[in-house]
Amino acid sequence: MLTARSCAALVWSLTLTLVDGGNPKRLPSIIGGGTAGLTIASRLAPHASVAVIEAGGFYEVDNGNKSIVPFYAFTQPFLGVSTYVKNPLMDWDLLTVPQSGANDRIIHYAQAKTLGGCSAHSTLAYLRGTKGSQDRWTEVSCTLSPPNWQKRKTPNATFEYDMSAFETGKKSGPVHVSWANYVDPSAPWLARALQTTGVPMSSLGLNSGTHSGFGAWSTTMIDPQSATRSSATEYLHDAIQDTSIMVYHRTQALKINFDPATKTATSVRVSTLGLEYTLAAAKEIILSAGVFHTPQLLIVSGIGPASTLQRHSIPAVAALPGVGQSLQDQISISVSSGLNTPSASTLINDPAAFPAVLDEYLASRSGPLSSAGGYLSFEKLPAPFRTSLSNATLSALAALPQDFPELEYIVAAFPSSDPSKIPTIGAVSATLLHPFSRGTVTLASGSMADAPVIDLGWLTHPTDQDLLVASVKRLRQFWNATALQPVKTGDGEIAPGANITADNDILAWEGDPMAVVDAQGRVLGGVQKLRVVDASVLPFALPAHPTATLYALAEKIADDILRGLR
Repeated sequence: MLTARSCAALVWSLTLTLVDGGNPKRLPSIIGGGTAGLTIASRLAPHASVAVIEAGGFYEVDNGNKSIVPFYAFTQPFLGVSTYVKNPLMDWDLLTVPQSGANDRIIHYAQAKTLGGCSAHSTLAYLRGTKGSQDRWTEVSCTLSPPNWQKRKTPNATFEYDMSAFETGKKSGPVHVSWANYVDPSAPWLARALQTTGVPMSSLGLNSGTHSGFGAWSTTMIDPQSATRSSATEYLHDAIQDTSIMVYHRTQALKINFDPATKTATSVRVSTLGLEYTLAAAKEIILSAGVFHTPQLLIVSGIGPASTLQRHSIPAVAALPGVGQSLQDQISISVSSGLNTPSASTLINDPAAFPAVLDEYLASRSGPLSSAGGYLSFEKLPAPFRTSLSNATLSALAALPQDFPELEYIVAAFPSSDPSKIPTIGAVSATLLHPFSRGTVTLASGSMADAPVIDLGWLTHPTDQDLLVASVKRLRQFWNATALQPVKTGDGEIAPGANITADNDILAWEGDPMAVVDAQGRVLGGVQKLRVVDASVLPFALPAHPTATLYALAEKIADDILRGLR
């Protein structure tokens, strides 16, 4: 099992009987109510009674404006152990083992515990992978709205885009995708630095399958009319209107039960606030518990490496060595410096300015609170920066698809601790889109009550180390761009810092025998009536943020299931 940046909630759904022309047909039970889980549940609900059972609750209630208002997406608990604020109603509070490739740091890995999963817990970016990585995946899960230039009111952040990428004129999907109604004042300066240093702005945007070597203002999962988060719960809202779908929240899956003679998944043991009971599956079970809890639940239920099952005295259903292996997590590093321009965070955190910001949001659904979007760029590392790469690294990168970018650049701006000296801290980060390092997910015990043991394997492969060091040098070139000099301020680079120059110092700062599922998500090893549909089954980390891909994956598997029933 492997992953890109991702999170998902833990959800179960119960399948009832579909009667078609007098002939009863049975639909599968669904485990997983995050991005993929709710998508599948809503697509199957018109054909049967579906019950969704979720370990968390409704983010609109549990987290209120912190999850609904776009700007606050940046205030949720993400990576790091000393800075994030625990929120047990929304986050699983998962910690990794010390990362040998990251100076033995322990990493908090945000995993949403709420209906909507990743789509309810992310920073709202929506973009697809390249054609080379997704040329067979469906595009029917969202409705695109064009940018509102009047509300964005930023003439130095205009752009072109390709509406045909969303197949307008066909029936649209439930999730709203738009360009935010506000642009952070610092972002155009940082974007200009990238554009004048070899990464021009695309005329198509980032959803047409071509973005290597280009940048664009990102589409976001925001309803442009209300300026609120649009998540996978949009699927649930639609299903509630037209079907008999039911939601059981605050309920956690404990174990999948099997018929030992046939390896057939028959039921799920669950717990609602400590009360345990079993849900029977009518035809099959679909597991969509996310990149960490999916392999954990498989192993707890008897599907996984034989040595792990034996160590925890778990009766084996299928000894699949690949479960919990080959975890692939994209790695980011940033270079930051001072800016004399304001930022959205500066305005929102200023008690004198915030009333006007709030009034603007409530009156016209625009302004700093309405936006979580920014500027993104992708490229293969340019030739001058490849001279320091080893031959092994160059060979590994050459094996990637031709249109597959190696790096993603994200611009951001934050208030500084001393605004009188440095009004804003600007940051440009580089993300390794296809890390070669691999991690694992395994068990601390045979119980789902204990968190899984997570080892991201960050920077354990020399290719990732090579590329990360080179990316920092590329980021510093952006910061030295002539276009950025009018707004730079302070005493120089804030992080990593001008004294961090040596490669080792930068690193310190910062048909497969392992297959588990087939192309329809069905678990191998002779296991019957069990599928996995979430980010844990992606064959490699895609050159994009994962949410759009997960919608497509779920739509594809739902279509496979329904076609098989008709």
